[in-house]
Parts: sequence; structure tokens; C-alpha cells
Amino acid sequence: MAKPKFKHHVIYYGARFLMFFLIHLPYSLVSRLGQSFGALVFHVAGGEKRKTLRSIRTAYPTGLSEEEVQRLAIRVWVNLGRTLFEVIHWMGWSREKIISQVARHRGLENIDQVLTRGKGFFLVTAHLGNWELLGGFLRSRYEGSALAQKIYDPRFDVLMTRFREEKLGANMIKRGLALRGILEALKKNHGILALCDQDTGKDGVFVPFFGKLAWTQSGVARIARRTGAALVPAFMVRGADGRFELHVEKEIKVPHTKDVERDILETVRRYTEVIESYVKAYPDQWMFLHDRWKTRPPEEGKP
Repeated sequence: MAKPKFKHHVIYYGARFLMFFLIHLPYSLVSRLGQSFGALVFHVAGGEKRKTLRSIRTAYPTGLSEEEVQRLAIRVWVNLGRTLFEVIHWMGWSREKIISQVARHRGLENIDQVLTRGKGFFLVTAHLGNWELLGGFLRSRYEGSALAQKIYDPRFDVLMTRFREEKLGANMIKRGLALRGILEALKKNHGILALCDQDTGKDGVFVPFFGKLAWTQSGVARIARRTGAALVPAFMVRGADGRFELHVEKEIKVPHTKDVERDILETVRRYTEVIESYVKAYPDQWMFLHDRWKTRPPEEGKP
């Protein structure tokens, strides 16, 4: 294992100090500080700012003026900073207090319905709103796990895994070595939270996203087709009053024809379409800083 770079030490110990500081402040102040922090990072982190602006321009090539693109980009970072600081503050809370941040929910009957089949389900979501709270709320109502990427710094990975398991009650399944854990969870009729909105560079297919082909994970669709597990879209977004609300949509049906690859492509297209509808509804709550259209079909160049 490679030794952490000096900048990674600076980031890690700076983050630990920030965590200690934020946990002891009033929650309302933490939210405001997070918004200010997000705006500051947007203005000083040139590379991340450019990626955010490029992604918004790709998503809205004609629909937004340059002034509107700039305003949306700032709101994206303001929301991200607010959510980050709030999650850090929650590290000092009980599980019950964290879950109480969900003010409203609709569509839980869609989960209850698929559970009657006994084959488990994937809760298909995106880096939208507060996906950490989504995982915690899922675990407070149902038996479940969450798929997670390993964080570049193992120390952060340990911190986040501990928070997710001890504070949110989630059983973490790390991507890359996840298949056995996924299959075992589904056999027990458990739910698995899966973030399906990023270009991971592997195990995917090209489907439209904001009218432009985007390389999109297909592993969840493949496992669902193989096992009979349900695909249920769900999103934890911040409502107009600033409080969180859960939206659970109807199950995404997985086709079963003789053409497996076509079935997979259609399934990914269907859940990506739902994700896009939520990003359009809450654009400032989505991770536009991610280079969503990075991987291109062989016949195309970069966006």
C-alpha cells in the first residue's frame, strides 16, 4: 500500500480538526457555515469549479444562459458544503436523532410490495440531496446494506465506514469485492442501497442522460435480472423548507427476453431516466462536479 502523500496528511488532520469543531457548534450555525464553506471552495478550487461549470453546460447546452450556469454552479457547491457540514455534525448525534431529520416520506409501500416476493431489492439512487441519510432511514425501517466505493485515503474510509455502521446502522459492502455480499443480502430478502449515477469507467453501458450518451453502471441491472431482485428508485432530497423528504418511486421492471444485453441496456436506461427526472427537479442538489460524460463511445471525442 502506497504511503499517503503530504497533502493527504494535511487534508486528513485538517478534517479531523474541523470535525471536532463542528460537532460542538449549534446545528443551525453549522448549516450556515457549510453553505459559506461550499461557496468559498467553489471560488478558490479552480479545477473543481471548471468541472462543475462544464458539466452544467453539457447538461443544459441551450437551456441556460451563462449567468444562470454560474448561479447554478454556486448553488451546487453551497448545498454540498451545507450537507457535508451537517453530516459531520451528526457524528455526535444518536441514530434516532439523525433519522428524525427526515420530515416527510412517500412511497414506502413500493418497498413493502417488492419485499413480499422474497428476493430482496436494490434501492437505486444518486448523489443527490443526502444519500447518507437515505441509507440510514432505509436501515431504520428495513434490513439492508449499502454499496460503497473505497475512499482514496484509508483513514477517511475507516471514519466513514464507522459512521455509516455505528450511527446509521448500515452494513457496508465495498465495491470491487461486493458480489458475494450482495448475493447473500438478497437471499435474505434485504435491501441494498446503490448509487447509480456516476461514470466509474467499468462495468457499464451507454444510455442517454440529459440527451447525451453517458457511461452508466450496469452491475445492479445484471444482478437484478439474474436473481429476480427488484429495482426501486428512491431519493432523499431537501424540501423547500430546508427539511429532508424521502421519495420512493415504483419498481423499475427488468425485461427478460432472449437478448440479455438488450435487456440490461433497457433496464439501465429506465432507472437513469428516473434519476435524470430528479436531477432536473433538484439540480442544485446533484453532484455536477462529477465528470459524468467523461467516457465517450469509440466513435465520439470528449464532450
